Parts: sequence; C-alpha cells; structure tokens
Amino acid sequence: MRRERPGSIQSAVSKAFTSAGKLECVRDDLGVSIGMLSNATDFNEKSAGGIGVNHLHRLCRIHSASAVPLAQHFAHLALGEFIPLNVDGAVGADMSELMSEFADVLRTHAAAMSDKSRKPNDYTQREALDAIKEVDEMLAAGARVRAALAEKARGV
Repeated sequence: MRRERPGSIQSAVSKAFTSAGKLECVRDDLGVSIGMLSNATDFNEKSAGGIGVNHLHRLCRIHSASAVPLAQHFAHLALGEFIPLNVDGAVGADMSELMSEFADVLRTHAAAMSDKSRKPNDYTQREALDAIKEVDEMLAAGARVRAALAEKARGV
C-alpha cells in the first residue's frame, strides 16, 4: 500500500480512483497508463507527479462518486464542508426531515444550556461535538430541501 498523507490532494485522488474501481478501471476509462495514475497518488516532495484536472473532470463525469472525495478536499481548503445529496424530488418528506433535524439541534442545545449539564449556559467539549453532529445533519437536510425545490423551480 502506498504511503498517504491524510488531507493531501494525493489522498483525495486515491479515494477518487478507489470510488471508480481502482487503477485498472480508471486506466480503461481515461486511456492513460497505470504509471501515470500511480504517480498521481504518490506523495513525493521531490517529484510533483499528479494528473491533469481534465482527466479528473472526465473521471468524475463517468463516476460521480469519484467527485465526492475531491469536492470534500477542495471544500475543506475553502474552510467549508461538502455533503453529497441524494435527492428524489419529494419536497414534503424532505421538509419534514429538515424540521425533525432542527428539533434535534434545539434539543441538543437546550440540554447543553440546562442545569443538568456539567457546564450550564455553555458547551462542554462533548456537548459541542454532539451539537456539531446535529447541526451537520440539519444542514444536510436543508441542502436536500433546497436541491428538491431547485429541481421544481427548473421544471424537472
């Protein structure tokens, strides 16, 4: 197994290749050599290696799952998060989920602020982590609602 540095572009590219079915599948899809693909995942300070953005674009158009680790990598660099959406166009069900997730955020916040907390009116480290999880789930639900509404607005 090749040495990987977590958070590196090489790690993201490696995950994209894995999502597409490993190097042999990517080679067949892109028409490039295994050596070129292997170099693209090699973390080597002396040799930049890499694979062109046009090749990555083509791979992600063929295998949308390959775009996820790349989107997550670049979103992280932009101080954001990328959450993939599974949208089926059912706005009502998505809206119900969003309201449920919002209720979970409120419940978690209320518990952290209560007298039962080890640190009332503030967040302990554990409570902050729990709140982040709930907020992330609410944001993902909100993004699904927005995507479903956007489909309706486009006439899809």
